[in-house]
Amino acid sequence: MPVGPAIRRLMGPRLSRRVGRAYRAIYVDLAKVAAELAAAIPHDAHVLDVGGGDGQPINHLLALRSDLMITTLDPAPIVGQWIEERFAGRVTRLPATSLAEYLLGGHNDPDVILISDVMHHIPETARHSFLASVSVLLQRVPDLRIIVKDVEPAYWRALLGYWSDRYVTGDRHVSLISRDDMAALLQAALGPLRRENTNLFNTDCPNYAMVFYR
Repeated sequence: MPVGPAIRRLMGPRLSRRVGRAYRAIYVDLAKVAAELAAAIPHDAHVLDVGGGDGQPINHLLALRSDLMITTLDPAPIVGQWIEERFAGRVTRLPATSLAEYLLGGHNDPDVILISDVMHHIPETARHSFLASVSVLLQRVPDLRIIVKDVEPAYWRALLGYWSDRYVTGDRHVSLISRDDMAALLQAALGPLRRENTNLFNTDCPNYAMVFYR
């Protein structure tokens, strides 16, 4: 078992959550991320949060936007375990579910797909397959907003996060993607898209968030 999951199991849910918040703050300011995402998401939107993990980032977003409904999914057997109880009625959790499975499952189409700190965990050889599912969704929802939050390489926080993902979390496939390479990857897979950069890179470098739409 990788070091990170083993330590979390030993600490238990409460302590691991406290330690996890402090540890994550080294790499990203979730409040700043939420502020940029909140400004980029349309009013009354249904947001599909792909690779939602523990759900802690969602708490910050929902605190800012009382109009949002979020569906969070993850291939892992548990998703959204740290979502606060006050937001439970506004979040649908789909554990053990990939984007491809979501699209085949008869679920409501979202207005926004949020891909937050997911792409750098997908092996390079599998990224086009993942984006093929995004392409299916884009065909079904032509005005879909695609929001990608990730980490620009070549900064000390990025390098620290890379080593953490690789050796603490145990992700041997982690590979950071620059903003321009991310945009080129999406354009190649999804066709011509408009791109809007949020201000996240300026407020919480090397984290960045971009919005893509037709």
